[in-house]
Amino acid sequence: MKFFDDFLCQENKKNHRVCGDYCVCERTAAGMIYVVCDGIGSGVYANISAINCASRILELFRSGISIRQTSEMVAASMHRARKEDIPFAAFSAAVILPDGQFTAYSYESPSPVLFKDRHATTLSPRFYTAEFEVVGEVSGSLDFGDSLLLFSDGVSQAGLGHGYGLGIGSDGVCDYVNRNHRSRDDIARLPRRIMDMCNQVSAGNYEDDTTIALIHCRQARELALLTGPPSKRSLDQSYAADFMAIPGQKVVCGSTTTDIIARELGREVETLSLGNAFGQPPEYSIRGIDLVAEGAITLNQVYNIFDEPAERLAGDSVAERLCLMLREADVIHLLIGNAANAAHDDLIFKQIGVHVRKTAIQQIAEKLKKMGKLLVQRAY
Repeated sequence: MKFFDDFLCQENKKNHRVCGDYCVCERTAAGMIYVVCDGIGSGVYANISAINCASRILELFRSGISIRQTSEMVAASMHRARKEDIPFAAFSAAVILPDGQFTAYSYESPSPVLFKDRHATTLSPRFYTAEFEVVGEVSGSLDFGDSLLLFSDGVSQAGLGHGYGLGIGSDGVCDYVNRNHRSRDDIARLPRRIMDMCNQVSAGNYEDDTTIALIHCRQARELALLTGPPSKRSLDQSYAADFMAIPGQKVVCGSTTTDIIARELGREVETLSLGNAFGQPPEYSIRGIDLVAEGAITLNQVYNIFDEPAERLAGDSVAERLCLMLREADVIHLLIGNAANAAHDDLIFKQIGVHVRKTAIQQIAEKLKKMGKLLVQRAY
């Protein structure tokens, strides 16, 4: 499975504390959207304009409107800003499908750059009108090791007035990448290196807000977490089969869930630990599964410690190890059984602050989304 890392580097215009560029990224099972917005002017007003533009694009896309229609609608609405005192922003918006196919739209923004087969190329947009405004469209595909670069005009206009005519342009970015990036180099450092180049050709200054976003395709690190019995026993077989068919690491949370998986797989359950009085939940072992533990308490503990620094998570408890596994994964498949557990209605659970399994798993899911993880959820 492909995963699309994103790396961002930004610098404010000289003598400004607030960046007038703004970026948003969202991943779903249907694909990834990345938006770079450049608000008119500089400082706070430009920042507000950029945030407003990015939020509109994201919300329109979330509502089911295609990225093409979304870009056209937002670009067309900017026409008013040419005559009225309302927020204006240029933008680039790219949608990448799970197979790596992408489409990017640009409005008053530099052409994207594709870094493919260790060679950078400026993508030449097809321009067309959206009411009174002009939008550029490019498309292509990202394979493992390829990258797509989106940037604001602080990059393309770097060097303006310092011997570079209208600035280095997208072609200047390509030339720099082709001359200086080597296959052994860390791709995550490339935006910073391009940024430093922009600074150098502009006599050591950033004469505009400058943003470089790099979207890189690599093999995903996948993890499947199965918790809770299915709503019907007739679903047990497909529940187990779907779980085992997912590549990558596998985790089972729940004592009853463990029994179901062991039965369906025809494998033995070994008890590794019965837990202790200090709140450490029981841990089990099933051949072919990376971690097997009790459900609700383990998930609550993972949620409670999730934001702790990595150095504090020594992996001494099952909750710590699960927390580390979730942090390291790119794609987390959540297979959630919908059977009711009467034990979770006991008052003691509320007294000790233990959330029911479904609540705990959704709380963890929210933290994972904020980290940029791709979550794929299925209910049984």
